[in-house]
Amino acid sequence: MRLIFRFKWFFLIIGFRMAGGRGAFWGFLLGCLIDAMISPPTIRFRVYTNRQRESSTSDLYTYVDTQLENAYRTLEIDETATDDEVRKAYRRLALMYHPDRVASQGERAKSAAESTFQRINQAKEVIFKARGLR
Repeated sequence: MRLIFRFKWFFLIIGFRMAGGRGAFWGFLLGCLIDAMISPPTIRFRVYTNRQRESSTSDLYTYVDTQLENAYRTLEIDETATDDEVRKAYRRLALMYHPDRVASQGERAKSAAESTFQRINQAKEVIFKARGLR
C-alpha cells in the first residue's frame, strides 16, 4: 500500500519553521528515514525459463558476430579474406589514418585521425582474436 502523505515533506516544513535551513535539512532526512521504514523499496528478481536462457546466450553470439562483421567492414575487406589480406588491409589503413600524418593539419584533423586509428586497431584485434592470430 502506498501512502499519499509523505513524511519527508512534513518534517521538512516543520524543521524549517522551527530551526530554519539547517532544521529543514535534518527534518527532510528524518522524514526520508521514516518513509523508508514504512514502505521499503521492493526488490524484484527475474526468473528465466530454459527457453529464455537459450535465447539470451544466442543473443551473446549474435553480438559477437555483429562485432566481427563491423570489424571486417571497418578494415574494408570480405569475411573470406586470407590472413595475409587482413594484415595488408590493416597496414594500408593504419598508414592512411595514422595521427602523425595529419599532425600539421590542425588539432581537429588529428583527433579525427586518432579516433579512426583506434577503431582500425580494435577491428584488427577482434579479427585476430576470432582467427587465433597474433
